[in-house]
Amino acid sequence: MNTLRLFINGFLIGIANIIPGMSGGTLALVLGIYERLITALRNIGTSTVKQLLSIFTFRKKAFSDFRDELHRIDFSFLMILGVGAVAAVLVSSNLIVYLLDFHHDATYGFFFGLVLTSILIPSRMLKGFSWQELLVLLVAVAVIVFAEELKKSAAGSTSVSGEGLEVSIGTLAIFFGCGALAISAMILPGVSGSFLLLAFGVYFPLVTAIKNFIDDAPTLLKGDVSPSILSNLLILAVFALGCLFGLLAFTRLLNFLLARYRNLTIAFLIGLMVGSLYGLWPFRASLTVGEKRYDTAHLLPQFDMNLLITVCVFLVGCGIILGFSRLEKETV
Repeated sequence: MNTLRLFINGFLIGIANIIPGMSGGTLALVLGIYERLITALRNIGTSTVKQLLSIFTFRKKAFSDFRDELHRIDFSFLMILGVGAVAAVLVSSNLIVYLLDFHHDATYGFFFGLVLTSILIPSRMLKGFSWQELLVLLVAVAVIVFAEELKKSAAGSTSVSGEGLEVSIGTLAIFFGCGALAISAMILPGVSGSFLLLAFGVYFPLVTAIKNFIDDAPTLLKGDVSPSILSNLLILAVFALGCLFGLLAFTRLLNFLLARYRNLTIAFLIGLMVGSLYGLWPFRASLTVGEKRYDTAHLLPQFDMNLLITVCVFLVGCGIILGFSRLEKETV
């Protein structure tokens, strides 16, 4: 498989991963590279870390062993695929932030339609539905609703901001944990990692941090490191570390849970999706402080053009997932 084709595959998987409700794992199946991708990711482990650290001894054998380790984990395949996926995220981040800033209700309506319809995909994975699955699902919904209310009471400390994100130990911990969860979900067919980011309220702040960092890159190259650049860089670095941790450890835990408690695990994921709809309700009262918009109370929509546009893009979101679901059925 040539480099350009691999890059394009990675770009397409990146687009799928950044759209809530769409599964990068399913698209990897469609593209015919899923088995190779999973094998390569599962080969990454503590031995890889040890070989990486050993090169700092500057011994000739250490470099030779590290090259062998890179070959074992199919590093060139993962690197090209990863570069394509990262390129997709960088290209789309500006668009998402623009839509969020200038078309708030319609953007949330689109994502609401994506997530609502995508509940059908993991629902088909359930083998029966008892009181246990219902209880786990309700617990997941309660966790997300509570987190949303907590976020509102904190006046949107991780809200979108033109000056960057406010950084605290709690914020960094959330981004680290969400990175581990999202990267684990992204490699599972039928499960969308970005909907987990939405559910925990970090999707839009993360995309904004990426957009702001790209905009500030020329300033950074000149050696001018402002607090805004530093906060965005810190957020992205912690999220990346969370993704690395998820690849090394959490993917194994998630695979174990799916193997031993498949129904309950899927029910919990569905509960997260249902709960995230509460935070994605498009019509919200808002408070603007400086350049920040803080979403507050949920509102009933008024019958106007804004409602019509929001409903239309909601239906578009539903249609995208229904088409993607049909494609998944034909592939699997």
